[in-house]
Amino acid sequence: MTTPTRRQRGSTRRPLQRQLPPATLAALLAFTAPPLLAAPQPQPAASVTIAAGPLNQALNRFAEATGVTLSWTPDLVGGHRSQGVSRAASTDQALATLLEGTGLVAHRTDSGYVIVKAPQTSSANLAPITVSATGLVSGVAPVDGYVATASRSATKTDTPLVETPRSVSVVTRDQIEAHGARNIEDAVAYTSGVSVGNYGFDPRFDQIQVRGFATTTSGNFLDGLRQPYDSWLASPNTLPYALERIDVIKGPDSVIFGQVSPGGVVNRVSKRPSADADNEITLTAGNKNTRQAEFDVGGAFDASGDVRYRVVGMARDAESDVEQIPDDASFIAPSVAIRLDDDTTLTLLAQYQDRETGGSPGYYQEGDDLTDFWTGDEDFDKASQHQWQLGWEFEHRFNDALSFSQHTRYQVISAVNQYTDGYDNVGSVVERTASGIYEDTSSVVTDNRLTGEFTTGALEHTLSGGVDYSYLDYDVLYAYGDAPSIDRDDPDYHQHIPAPDTIVSDIDGRAERTGVYLIDQIALGRWRFSAGLRHDWAEDVTRDAVSGNDRQQDDAGSGQFGVLYAFDNGVSPYLSYATSFEPQSGTDASGNHHAPSKGSQWEAGVKYQPPGRSLLLTAAAYQIEQTNVLTTDPDNRNYSVATGEQRMRGLELEMVADLTDELSMTAAYTLNDPEITKDNDGNTGNTPVNVSQHLASLWLDYDIDHGPLRGVGLSAGARYIGSSWDDAENTHKNDGYTLVDAGIHYDLSGKLAGVRVGVDAHNLADNRYLVCEGGYCYRGAGRRVLGSVSYRW
Repeated sequence: MTTPTRRQRGSTRRPLQRQLPPATLAALLAFTAPPLLAAPQPQPAASVTIAAGPLNQALNRFAEATGVTLSWTPDLVGGHRSQGVSRAASTDQALATLLEGTGLVAHRTDSGYVIVKAPQTSSANLAPITVSATGLVSGVAPVDGYVATASRSATKTDTPLVETPRSVSVVTRDQIEAHGARNIEDAVAYTSGVSVGNYGFDPRFDQIQVRGFATTTSGNFLDGLRQPYDSWLASPNTLPYALERIDVIKGPDSVIFGQVSPGGVVNRVSKRPSADADNEITLTAGNKNTRQAEFDVGGAFDASGDVRYRVVGMARDAESDVEQIPDDASFIAPSVAIRLDDDTTLTLLAQYQDRETGGSPGYYQEGDDLTDFWTGDEDFDKASQHQWQLGWEFEHRFNDALSFSQHTRYQVISAVNQYTDGYDNVGSVVERTASGIYEDTSSVVTDNRLTGEFTTGALEHTLSGGVDYSYLDYDVLYAYGDAPSIDRDDPDYHQHIPAPDTIVSDIDGRAERTGVYLIDQIALGRWRFSAGLRHDWAEDVTRDAVSGNDRQQDDAGSGQFGVLYAFDNGVSPYLSYATSFEPQSGTDASGNHHAPSKGSQWEAGVKYQPPGRSLLLTAAAYQIEQTNVLTTDPDNRNYSVATGEQRMRGLELEMVADLTDELSMTAAYTLNDPEITKDNDGNTGNTPVNVSQHLASLWLDYDIDHGPLRGVGLSAGARYIGSSWDDAENTHKNDGYTLVDAGIHYDLSGKLAGVRVGVDAHNLADNRYLVCEGGYCYRGAGRRVLGSVSYRW
């Protein structure tokens, strides 16, 4: 018996829910899907419960939960209601129950199921059916392959991506694995509109820029909840092996996420119990003395599958690009999903993570030259972070029209950052100072939401309203002191460095964020409309034993609307508008707090997802305007005022496809036209710092499933990052660069079925590019080659 390929295993590729004209339906009934873009075979229903309600909504929910491809015309299902289904014995019987009394039946084809009128001689009346199995829990179903069809991140509901009037990219689990992602940067690097590593090699943070704006901190979300950040160095971190997928929502979106940058949001979605998940264990070794072990196991506690579990873990011992700096990490993430009854689910999610790297991972800069010399000390220099979290996702459906969900997480972080700075040199001897930042944070984040599904005349509504809240408490001690000098020609990396004793800040602070929102998604035939409003309140209280106390309060409203037309051939043009705001710390010369920066975006685009094919093409043109940007006060140049403005215009093209069961690909191109439109420093009309005009990428993944090379998998990709300006004056430019990644693996068969061996290489050509900003330069990460052996069962 041979081992299934990656996309064959589980066979639960997400559905494409499109509405087709009668001519297309007839063609689908007569012919199978073309072999180049073959659709997956339908799978048996798995413990799916669908509440009664409008038929099209019931079919959407069923397709989303099971991975079955469904096609229908809007005039055929419009006006019908479904009695729902609870525990059906098979996909055929579940669909028959959903369609009971409507005069419609589900006709099975090689491309999925097509909803058609029942023949006059047939009877669609079936007795209620019950089945066991497990399906969707908390709205997150695994995606098989590269193409996801829906995302809760963008709308807080399971709206298909092709019916969502804004740009959203999903990096699936298969993509994360194919990229050999060691961090979130690796995982999202091939996504349109995204650039990573804008400050070179720095394993402390995931440096992610979306549409020209940094999302490293304000756009850091996990399972739809903000990961609060105290603006120092204790930034919450998530390792990609813990994730099922990563959703990149582009452009300002404060209605959904609250206070965020105008670039967008990167929402990490955790692995959780699933009936379709594989068990696996992986051992990895490679250059930079890397040794790593990973495991992912789960299953059901009971025969009915109502209680399921999953435990994911990893441990890594490695060096980094700077030999003296480690890149160690470990985590364990247990989770339990409980189906309390047919209408209620509870998922418990926990994680503990431990990371350690260098507090100063960069090289010493001498004048305009970045040397290859590190000024730190192996016994003193470190960035050590311990974090743990516990949360739950509770979802309950009251009836066929109303449901409630509550997602909550509690997180604790303890971080130590110690580093030395080289500030002067005489000959080969570099003088140094020592700094230490010691942080403890705790946070609670919750989102409570009611969702109603109802009709008003010809309009079908999905209305969501709720309140989200986050509370962050933090303690920060920042101190500096003297450190012994170091000789570049004969460095001693084990000198005694006393603990820094000059206290600069001793802070006890808290930050609260509260938002109230209402979002309505409306279907009218093939038209899709969405509109949302939100109001946020922010309060930051800082008690500093050195500089005194401060309290800052902000509030702002935000909105969004969008319109989309879903043609029956899978083409969906759209237009949308959205706003955002983000509080800013600091005061002007009069002692007034800076107003929040605000963002607004117009976006026009088109999506194409042909029926029955695992393919998504998107094109989007956008203009983002950011106001209240900090710029120098012309009357007192020691202070800033929030009167600056920036504009970002751009075009994004993206293709994600499972072209066959063997070949998948992603391709992306981004054209940015950024401009400083208002500034007090004489830079009006210039390009903002460190924003590339051109980004392009291509990734191919080929799993051979036939012939003598069956079991061999090859993958390769290239990314181009265009040139950018070093300074706002636009006098110094960073060169563009290209990075190449590649991988190969082999799935064994016979008695060794389930075993895979592979090699992944990042930055294959070892291109050590330079990125500078304001005269400070950073070198990109070098080549990484890792070999692995894994076993799946």
